[in-house]
Amino acid sequence: MSAAAAAPPRHRRLRVDLGASGSLIGLILRWLSLTLILPIIVALIYDESIRPFVIPLVGGVAVGLIVERACGRRADDIGVREAFVVVAVTWLAAALLGCIPYLIEGGDIANPIDAYFETMSGFTTTGASVMGDIASHSQAILFWRSLTQWLGGMGIIVLAIAVLNQAGPGGKALLQQEAPGPDAEKLTPRLRDTALRLWVVYLGLSAALALSLYVVGLFDIDQGMNLYNAVSHAFTAMSTGGFSPEARSVEAFGWMSQLLLAVFMVIAGANFALWYRTARGDLRAAPRDGEFRVYLALIAALSVLIGIALLATTDADWLSAFGQAAFQVISVMTTTGYASQDFAPWTAFALLALFAAMFIGGCAGSTSGAIKVIRIRLAFGSARRDIQTAVHPEAVLPVRSNGKPVREAALQGATAFIGLYLLTFAVGAALILFIAMLHGADVGAFDAMVAAATTIGNVGPGVGAAGPMGSFAAYPAEAKVTMIALMWVGRLELIPVFVLLTRAYWLR
Repeated sequence: MSAAAAAPPRHRRLRVDLGASGSLIGLILRWLSLTLILPIIVALIYDESIRPFVIPLVGGVAVGLIVERACGRRADDIGVREAFVVVAVTWLAAALLGCIPYLIEGGDIANPIDAYFETMSGFTTTGASVMGDIASHSQAILFWRSLTQWLGGMGIIVLAIAVLNQAGPGGKALLQQEAPGPDAEKLTPRLRDTALRLWVVYLGLSAALALSLYVVGLFDIDQGMNLYNAVSHAFTAMSTGGFSPEARSVEAFGWMSQLLLAVFMVIAGANFALWYRTARGDLRAAPRDGEFRVYLALIAALSVLIGIALLATTDADWLSAFGQAAFQVISVMTTTGYASQDFAPWTAFALLALFAAMFIGGCAGSTSGAIKVIRIRLAFGSARRDIQTAVHPEAVLPVRSNGKPVREAALQGATAFIGLYLLTFAVGAALILFIAMLHGADVGAFDAMVAAATTIGNVGPGVGAAGPMGSFAAYPAEAKVTMIALMWVGRLELIPVFVLLTRAYWLR
């Protein structure tokens, strides 16, 4: 017998510090529970029951404290590996905490899967809903629904880094995995200061939108835009979430409110670092940014195409056609999901253009979902470089962004992400269609494709019964679970989730 054969088998050790990871997750859950105080205040104002919020508030604080203490490690001991599991599990735990008010209140989303779907859609800023009768829910519940999107917009982990200062050596990895986009930009040398500044910009823009909407309603320019609606829509516009306490979304309000929302959706879909620099006096930060210019050009091009389609197929005048087209393109491409009218009956070309917009998304460092403009730019730049290299094999042709050469690793990462994103979308669409077929549900191939695209891209509305004025309530439970997974994977931008599925991540 050889020496190698006689050697005892090696025991593989866990490479991830689950104690430190659990400690930070418990800490975040404990502090996240305190946000339930806000809907309690709303419930008291409207003389509604506070029970749906008090129970998860007390329970969440208690469970978070128990988990933190039971793990027995400092939350700031986490490293790069722990960052993946912290980010992934925190979003699942947040949705579990957030669905409890829906379960306690009851109504049309008292089913655990429906309640979890609604909350995951909230925290991931997707905006897809299973609420069949929005008007039947209390003002406090609908406020909590909007608040979950605002909390998830800039990111729960980013908020934790900003407020708790518990990031430790893995803080940069936490911010990288949490912040939407291929690269998390540091605005200051200290990570906590960067997170804090991002949240200050986010809070300031949200307050500006809420105040603007309230002033519009105060002067009776629009009916129904009271303080409650102004704050709720500011939460869901700046987070590019799209939930509305109104059954027919923002169609319930006038053109002035819709115009304000459109402008702030464009702002929310851009890199927040640009607005930080603008606030610091660099007024050319946004105009000279290449990604921002392409982002605006895509919105304009899609708006013109859909506007022409509406002029050709409806009786709308040119102002109405191009206005409605622009609002819906902005809403879908920024992955907000508001609807100024029911676009489900629009021509097939217009729906196909909106479907394409679901994949584009906003800019890196924004609250938008989907692929992101920067990745699309890099992938096209890489493809163009490959074509030119085929003609001129000896030429050195770097791909540039904002005048600077882009690292090859970034180009490969953008291309790989797009491929993985499209593959996940295709699998999700096939699963939704297969499940619907088994249950005999009235879901067509295009319906399933849109359902997968709108959930993995964190966009919101679908087509058919799940259109902008409808909901996903009629979809089978297994299809809803599939969409929950797509929302979660899409918000985490795929990589952290797929890393967790590898054996090499867990064992040494």
